[in-house]
Amino acid sequence: MKLTLRLQLLPDAEQTPVLLATMERFNEAASYAATVAFEAGVRSQPSIHKLAYREIRDRFGLSAQMAVRAIGKVVEALASLRAKGERDTCPAFKPHGAVTYDERILGFKGLDKVSLWTLAGRMILPLIYGEYQGERFDRIKGQCDLIYRGGQFFLYATVDVPEDAPIEPTDWLGVDLGVVNLKPVSDVHVPRTV
Repeated sequence: MKLTLRLQLLPDAEQTPVLLATMERFNEAASYAATVAFEAGVRSQPSIHKLAYREIRDRFGLSAQMAVRAIGKVVEALASLRAKGERDTCPAFKPHGAVTYDERILGFKGLDKVSLWTLAGRMILPLIYGEYQGERFDRIKGQCDLIYRGGQFFLYATVDVPEDAPIEPTDWLGVDLGVVNLKPVSDVHVPRTV
């Protein structure tokens, strides 16, 4: 089973504008790639990559992996629109929309810091989370999404957890809900006395 953990980032006054600028540039690049894909009538990662990758790198100044992640965001958006039957819609992304980070452009530095690629290079940011997230922190694998909500930054990380029950029940508790219309469960014939 997959769960999503919300981890809060605590950027300082100098880091906040850099994170916002990175989000804006990433989403501009994704909107550009969506337009190119829509006009060319292509939807697959390799096709969009072939048409838009070089321009994304040159025009928007993103790293190679950030360009790939922007194209990936477009592919996911196109697939979502297609599933809804909206094939004639070109996706556009909000300036502060989510940025997808993977292990090449994100790294956890212990339990309280994360390193993210930004337009200004790698940035190490303080990280806080609750006890629930802390118990599952070691299971974070793969990509995380950088989200900006209500003036705060969060990382949404996916974790795999076992599907088995954490404990095997040994005792049962019955609850009487006041049901009075009971139906017998057996076909045993009870003789009537006259």
